[in-house]
Amino acid sequence: MTTTGNVDRRACRYWLGAALTVLLAGCGDAPPADPGKPARRLDSHAPATPAPAAPVNDDQRLLAFLHDRYGAKATLDTAWKDQWDDPDQEATRPVERRLCARQTVAVTGQAHQLVAVCQTIEDVASVEPGRIDLYVLRDGEAVAEHLLMYSGMRGMPGTVAIDTLGPERPAFRITDGWYGQGYSLVSRTYVALHDNRLTPVASFRDHIDNDSAYDCDEDPSACANRLFNIDFSVTADMQALQDGYAALDVRGQGPECAGPTDEHYRLVYDPAKGAYPIPDALLREQCRE
Repeated sequence: MTTTGNVDRRACRYWLGAALTVLLAGCGDAPPADPGKPARRLDSHAPATPAPAAPVNDDQRLLAFLHDRYGAKATLDTAWKDQWDDPDQEATRPVERRLCARQTVAVTGQAHQLVAVCQTIEDVASVEPGRIDLYVLRDGEAVAEHLLMYSGMRGMPGTVAIDTLGPERPAFRITDGWYGQGYSLVSRTYVALHDNRLTPVASFRDHIDNDSAYDCDEDPSACANRLFNIDFSVTADMQALQDGYAALDVRGQGPECAGPTDEHYRLVYDPAKGAYPIPDALLREQCRE
């Protein structure tokens, strides 16, 4: 009996020692059982990995700019209703705004975005023009602007396009007109980017006609020798530059009073005036005298 008790006690001590060895091994620095799976560590001092920045493109920059200038209603693709604090009338007026022109151009090797916002004023007299805001953006920031430009009639501005007046002279072309008593007097105006400034540099006729003149309704035959309908086209001569501005060749064609006309004018930029001198014939409202 004594021998058996000693054996049991020795066996108990053996298994207790083995178990303790296993427990201590699990709390030490021994490698994990599966060498194919690295040990996981928790380092509270490791810097957090930032989330990758969302890509920013021209549309996102432009929309952020419009929101900053015109509020959260502004969009790239559709018009939006708004209220406008008119500085001329010192009143808040209902308006509809829309992005009416935009184009990215290279100036001095850098990308610039030309942007126009057209503003239609509601509930106005027929003679009141609309308004146009012009901007040049670089990396989403305005580097030049020309605001609240009068254009059109009945509160509606004209159309805006973007032209090139020289290798480093992008320009907005605004076309609008006066219509009344059967007459149409349409003009084009160029607002050019020059030294980070937007400056009007030319304005002259784009089309004139009196095809529906009221005073000819009763006796059209009496108006036969004073009807006119003339379109003017423009070509920029990039080989003839003055202070970076191309010479503009303007051609007018169409019936004019006693017979057809085919007229030509060459406009050359004048650095002293900061504009193209315009002959009276390109500002006329009727047939040439």
